[in-house]
Amino acid sequence: MTYNAAQESNRDNVINLFSNKTARDTGRQQLIRIVPELDHLCMVYSHPHDPGSLFAVPLLGWGMQKNEHVVGIMPWLTSVISAEQANDPKGGLWQGYYDPISEIVFSEPPEHKVQELRASLEAYEFMPSEKVYVMQELPDTTGTHALTLLPEKSAYQLSEIYSWALFSDGRVEAMLVDEDKITNTPVLPGDPCLFPFSELEGKSYYFQYKVANQIKREEPEALAALQRMMLGCQLSAGN
Repeated sequence: MTYNAAQESNRDNVINLFSNKTARDTGRQQLIRIVPELDHLCMVYSHPHDPGSLFAVPLLGWGMQKNEHVVGIMPWLTSVISAEQANDPKGGLWQGYYDPISEIVFSEPPEHKVQELRASLEAYEFMPSEKVYVMQELPDTTGTHALTLLPEKSAYQLSEIYSWALFSDGRVEAMLVDEDKITNTPVLPGDPCLFPFSELEGKSYYFQYKVANQIKREEPEALAALQRMMLGCQLSAGN
């Protein structure tokens, strides 16, 4: 890979007000290659409402950043983040990774995933481009859903996620199927009927498989939580 040293130096002078990181730091954290997680490894996090417990979220996969740091990646509220970015005192703090089979919590990515990413990057070198395009697309293996709130209609929509795309600007987004545009079946990655999560109309969130299915079954606790979210969305829209 080739970098412009002068541009990198100038970016050191720009500091984000909220993260306290320079633009250069943020750029180096950009994902340039991803691989799927196939052994059901999870991220574990703590929550202020239950400080004595740890909670597990399945990883989508592993990603290599521009700085060659490897991180687990996962859907978190409205975006796909690295596990280490789960750093919200009110919503959850990253505590490490978890193997549900061995029940071991660990802090470093598995070496075989690090080697897989390095080999993959050597075979498919990252090519920067001003035009944003899909560099990779992985099938969904977690059952994550997209939940869209439609407060003006007092309604919601649950959408199944088909795949996960890594764009050349470093972001990872879910890809969903537009049923009206299907011309070939089965739908394969790259099909024109697929569109990214960010194009959903309304306020959208990523919901874990178990919770999404609780909503589908209309379980009272899940619906009550959904109603609270809808009320919060309506209040925000009113402001």
